Amino acid sequence: MKTKVTVIGLGAFGSTVALELSRLGHDVLGIDSSAARTNAIADQITRAVTADGRDERVLSELGVHECDVVVVAIGEDIEANIIIALIVKSMAKPRVWAKSLNHNHHRILEKLGVDHIVHPEHEMGLRVARTLIYPEVLDYINLGDDQFIAEVRASERLAGKTISTLNLQECKVQCLLVKHAGDITSPVLPHHTFALGDQIVLLGALPNLRKVSKFL
Repeated sequence: MKTKVTVIGLGAFGSTVALELSRLGHDVLGIDSSAARTNAIADQITRAVTADGRDERVLSELGVHECDVVVVAIGEDIEANIIIALIVKSMAKPRVWAKSLNHNHHRILEKLGVDHIVHPEHEMGLRVARTLIYPEVLDYINLGDDQFIAEVRASERLAGKTISTLNLQECKVQCLLVKHAGDITSPVLPHHTFALGDQIVLLGALPNLRKVSKFL
């Protein structure tokens, strides 16, 4: 389903979000006060507008209130970020995602009722660090409350062995699916045998996923 998204702030973070959403086939409106930034991606998203996102009248004229999601991606100006988050949260329809720069900023956005608060630099730092320590992890999603969905790779140590090798029940981790050569197996039965390079999707608390990692 195509989603209508407005991204306000087209710096490195905002432009990446806007371009990827557009690549995935969604309707994207990008807004930034810098003409250079809007011009840089104007041909790659649905619409790019040079405007002050703090102006509620302008946002209304652009139809931001009719979008499904608004991403407040401004990072260098916390005051503008907060003002825009306040404005779009007063709109009836959009879900609001906002970039946060620090703990106090996060608390303010939380008080405003922002639906999802992201810390891109912090989260990327965690991602890089965890990938360095756990190279078998291909990707992961933080679900909150220390719960993660992690995609891991079957190593030579796991190849030819069954899923029981992972001690999932003991570790309180679920195996959601296994992908092999483009084929997906779900549910994964107890007798399933792994092949080298299989992509395994696991769900569990981070400490429990760490316990499983030693078997991979």
